[in-house]
Amino acid sequence: MGAVYLFHDLYGYLMEMSPDIADLIEAFDGGADTHETIEYFKPRFTEADPRQFVEILAQHAVLVEEKEDEIEAMWAFVPIKAKWNVWRRREDRMTLWTAWGERPVQQVFLDPDETKIWDALDGNKRLIELRHHHDNDKIINLVRRLVHSDVQALKMSMMPWALYAKRPGMAPPYLSSTMPYASWKPGAPVAPAPDLTDYYKHSVTKADEQFDHQETTLSHLLRIPHPALGGRTYGQAMIDALAQKGIIRDGKIRVLEIGAGLGYVAQAAIEHLRSTGREVDYTILELAPALADAQKARLGDSATWILGDALTAQVPEGAFDLIICNEMVGDLPAETPAAEDVVAVAGKYGVNGDDAPTPCYVQTGAFQLIARIASWLAPGGTAFVTEFGDVTRWPVMSSQLDHPELSTHFGHLIQTSKHVGLQPSVEFVIDLLELDRTLQGLATTRSHFRALRALAADLGVDLPKIGYTPELLAHTVAGKLDLSTIGELRWDRIEDRLMGLVPHEFKALLATKPR
Repeated sequence: MGAVYLFHDLYGYLMEMSPDIADLIEAFDGGADTHETIEYFKPRFTEADPRQFVEILAQHAVLVEEKEDEIEAMWAFVPIKAKWNVWRRREDRMTLWTAWGERPVQQVFLDPDETKIWDALDGNKRLIELRHHHDNDKIINLVRRLVHSDVQALKMSMMPWALYAKRPGMAPPYLSSTMPYASWKPGAPVAPAPDLTDYYKHSVTKADEQFDHQETTLSHLLRIPHPALGGRTYGQAMIDALAQKGIIRDGKIRVLEIGAGLGYVAQAAIEHLRSTGREVDYTILELAPALADAQKARLGDSATWILGDALTAQVPEGAFDLIICNEMVGDLPAETPAAEDVVAVAGKYGVNGDDAPTPCYVQTGAFQLIARIASWLAPGGTAFVTEFGDVTRWPVMSSQLDHPELSTHFGHLIQTSKHVGLQPSVEFVIDLLELDRTLQGLATTRSHFRALRALAADLGVDLPKIGYTPELLAHTVAGKLDLSTIGELRWDRIEDRLMGLVPHEFKALLATKPR
């Protein structure tokens, strides 16, 4: 998204920068006169002094004096085990699995001596303190191998972890960050953020992989009967919640789902509604042909489809009693107007832009969709719109592995809903679905789970992408995999972290059209 990152293969530093700074670094390849190089780059850094960048890069050992022994300098550092490693112990040996982003899965084998060194790395000892207990060459070679961007199992720090444990805010972000992205070479063009309409039409070609790896949703993690939902699926819990609120009435119900993923929510909703004696007329509006094919395979003739962009597709007006829009408005287009134009741009949709940060994102695509939803709802009908975000915080850009996505300002959705004549309210999704907050959930990243899945596959265990509790994971691997030999399994309160998501960040807009 316009930035590039430098990963330091000796120390594990992760540094964000613009491509021109990467070019500055490359100018020192093979040695260069510092003063001459700075003078050469001055015209390219019109609002900054390249000397300052050189000083920062030297402080982080990205640029070094020609006669400096880089390897010798490592002894003064503290090796800290990075987050999101996956490994398995077998007697006195250990194997690590890595799967960063789209890179191939690889295994890193540690012999007994290397395993002892790994065990000695407690996050507080400097490398020099290990010199008298282990072979020095093995120490350095192992650390270099495990810090490298291909593995990322260690990060080097000037300070011991005990210091950061007492003051978490002081910990440098690189100690817990990973590099899952593709390699880039200076001089190559930086890929622009994709147009999301084209992305979903053409780039989403493997439906299952899209939600298992690229952009896992909360509904996807909870698509099975889940203990946190009292043995219900996400779709069943959603229908129960809407029925309790009187949104789903008896008799025939006409449902439109916008962006139905793999069709699990639709399948559960249709089956649950029919089990209560209701007649269901279910329509799906889908942009991605590959996802529509997956939905049709799952649902058969239980639904009908409208293929097209939610902002332009022809949809019958006043035709639906319930519209479901599940975790997709963050993918819609947004504008980044100049500071003096924010109020006017937002005001067109009934949104107050007075408190906008600079710069900011105005979710014009989401606002347009709310207006369209208002026209598609029958009198008395309700829209159920979920996404991650906040009621007061302006949208923040996050990057999926291959496309950007915005958090949602639900206060703005309330304002634009009122502007188009709907009666809105916002609730936490986990409260609406009555998710059991007392349970523990497996905390992972996409790359971490991909590596864990590869480890399990080597032992004949299929590890589907679901929201694992300790009991669910133990049941899935029972008889095939001893979890006590596996690292690193992190567990957190299920409302705070489930796989790569933060469930308490998800909100639901309920917007009803007056009768």
